[in-house]
Amino acid sequence: MTWNYRVVKRTVGDATGYGIHEVYYSDDGSPEMCSEHPSLPYGETPDELAQDLLHFAQALEKPVLDYDSFGAK
Repeated sequence: MTWNYRVVKRTVGDATGYGIHEVYYSDDGSPEMCSEHPSLPYGETPDELAQDLLHFAQALEKPVLDYDSFGAK
């Protein structure tokens, strides 16, 4: 199973927000599940943190996914 960061839209009641989540893909490449909560950038060194931030930026270049498309969490 592969994964990457993606922007995910989530609506709760009248409030809509966007976050960067870990999204996991099925063998055919379709999004299968995502993390319940948005991810935070992390690294054990400043260079690792910078690399993680680059992956976050790449998520902004892909289409936004809808949290509800992953089913009830």
